Amino acid sequence: MKIKLVTFAPHPNFGTCLQGYALNKKLRDMGHEVEFIYNCREVPPLTLKTLFISGVKKIAKLILPKAKIKKLKERKQHQKRNSSPYILSLPNHPILYILSKLPIYNHLQKTIKCSNLQWRKVYKFTFEDNNFCMKRIYTHKQYNEVTDDADLFITGSDQIWNPYCGGYNPIMFLEFAGNTKRVAYSSSISQPEIPIEIKERMKNALSKFTHIAVREQRSVELLNQLLNRNDVKLVVDPTYLLSATEWEEFGEKAVLEFPLPEKYIFCYFVGDKRKDVYEEMVQQVKLYTGINEVITLECYNREYAYGNGRLYKDAGPYEWVYLLRHASYICMDSFHATVFALKFQKEFVHVMKNEKNEIGSQNTRMHDILNRYSIAYKNYNDVTDTRWQQIIDYKKVNPIINAEIEDSMKFLKYEIENN
Repeated sequence: MKIKLVTFAPHPNFGTCLQGYALNKKLRDMGHEVEFIYNCREVPPLTLKTLFISGVKKIAKLILPKAKIKKLKERKQHQKRNSSPYILSLPNHPILYILSKLPIYNHLQKTIKCSNLQWRKVYKFTFEDNNFCMKRIYTHKQYNEVTDDADLFITGSDQIWNPYCGGYNPIMFLEFAGNTKRVAYSSSISQPEIPIEIKERMKNALSKFTHIAVREQRSVELLNQLLNRNDVKLVVDPTYLLSATEWEEFGEKAVLEFPLPEKYIFCYFVGDKRKDVYEEMVQQVKLYTGINEVITLECYNREYAYGNGRLYKDAGPYEWVYLLRHASYICMDSFHATVFALKFQKEFVHVMKNEKNEIGSQNTRMHDILNRYSIAYKNYNDVTDTRWQQIIDYKKVNPIINAEIEDSMKFLKYEIENN
């Protein structure tokens, strides 16, 4: 069967990267022909106003003190968190499409994109290691061509339906797919409520899906209510579907630029708005474990090394898995880091990425996963709360996870065979 897979394209946010890899691999292992469709997370169109603001920002960076720039960024983040979600448009860039046909275009794209070692590793993983068959969409005509060539569309996992995660993107709701059959596997809203501004549009798009499987229980409830149906299914993230052995073999492709300490605390924080809490947590873990070596893997080119340890900014997907697998203890705010910690049966402590009641908060997905396995005590609150030090009883957790994986695989097969 010709399947077109739609989800976020690989990126140094390694949860995003590896959920797409896992679902793509699982579908290929099932014998399907899979093409990964993406449009590079379209951004709002440039206007004279945005161009002017961009110019002012560049000048401000040159003349303003760093402390002032930091305050301005914090103010902007606060405004963004309290604003309505942005609605994107399907891209239509015919000139870029024509240029993409030129032999030199891909070389230039790689040169521009791979400005550092981390991006070179992501590029290699995405385009050179035969992990995907990638197709970038530039024009409306291409959407029609892709639709004509598809037996089935599958929207994959991650927060593709979260309107505060890059905006409401029509490609993630398959608004272009005409009458071609479509299903969703482990797609995530990751919000306690659906914003009123996009409810009707989301309803119209998702009502065309034959089957919908999502990643959080709250998403099940929201979509059953929105679509007036009772068959929206809860399934696990695609990264669960590959065995620990498969992920271990994957991680063995890592190329590290430094020798690993015998014992180390591994830190992976996608956010940084609660940086002080993260640092406090890491220091508490150092005291609790007696481990002084800390490795912080950075995915957004930030400069902060937690716990006075090593800041590693050159990791690709293979290195991320390898470092997590070999860690003595793990600190994170990441959903997928939690999944992999569970997969490798590691001890860890998690901290929520967003403040309570923050608009656009992504905490729902984390409360969901921790509560499902009765390990909510692994969430860090403050120095007075040491419940996170409780050891995970994997003899109790593993059977729950294994049953979920079996049930999710059955449903994925059912989605494909009964679309």
